[in-house]
Amino acid sequence: MPNLRIIHDNAADRAVLTASSQAGTLCPANLQRDSKGAVLRATSLTQSITATWPTQECIACVALILTNMTSGARMRVRGYSQPGDAVPAFDTGTIMPCPEAPLGSYPFGEMPLGWNAYKWGGVNTWARGGGSDAVAWFPPVFVRRLVIDVSCPDLPGGYLEISRLVAGNYWSPECNASYGASLQPQDTSEVYRTSAGTAKTAIGTTSDKLSINLEHLTPPDRARLMRILRECGPVRPLLFSLFPENPDSLLEQDHMLYGRVANLDAVSTPYYETYSAPLQIEGI
Repeated sequence: MPNLRIIHDNAADRAVLTASSQAGTLCPANLQRDSKGAVLRATSLTQSITATWPTQECIACVALILTNMTSGARMRVRGYSQPGDAVPAFDTGTIMPCPEAPLGSYPFGEMPLGWNAYKWGGVNTWARGGGSDAVAWFPPVFVRRLVIDVSCPDLPGGYLEISRLVAGNYWSPECNASYGASLQPQDTSEVYRTSAGTAKTAIGTTSDKLSINLEHLTPPDRARLMRILRECGPVRPLLFSLFPENPDSLLEQDHMLYGRVANLDAVSTPYYETYSAPLQIEGI
């Protein structure tokens, strides 16, 4: 299985973005903002997003973060070496970007067909854990134009909405994270009692935090991680996937976060030319 992957330099933020349709002021520029409430909303169940750069960018992943797509969604990503090229440098073909649980891997009949790790819903559900992330991984390639075609025919609202676009190359350490990685759902809701003694809840927001330990970093990986920590810190979000391209889609979906580094702990040297660093990623 592939080791964890981190995209800390989002090339999509340097691109000029256009879309095949938009509803009112919900435009492609919102795909470059780190705000759950800022979305690109299509006027139908299909959308085509084009990203263009002045110089070539190395791209190995395209992710649509916080969408209202279901497991029935389809996505196709094409990359062109030059903006005017007719033949793409790569073409993922039509893929399922947020697939359902593999049939037979979980007790049949206990969950509905087509379910996955996401709680489907539009932007009004995202504060309480709604929304899905769509991702496509492929070999790194240098391109100046990306075309991302998305469709989801079973959306009850009749339109697609996407909050964030991530596109770029990833870093993957030679030695994977140690066993014991933890995924912690966080909820700011508060439970209290009224003067009559009734227990009530003041509903808050939810998010996920992923904690790992990189105990066996090589010297090149240590240097790369230090660069990521210095460039991003707790300020700039990154895309983190602990189980990329795993056959169990639920495992990958649960452990893929777009968020910020929640800790800046020491990078230690437990023994000669091997380095160790704890890492926590908190979803936006």
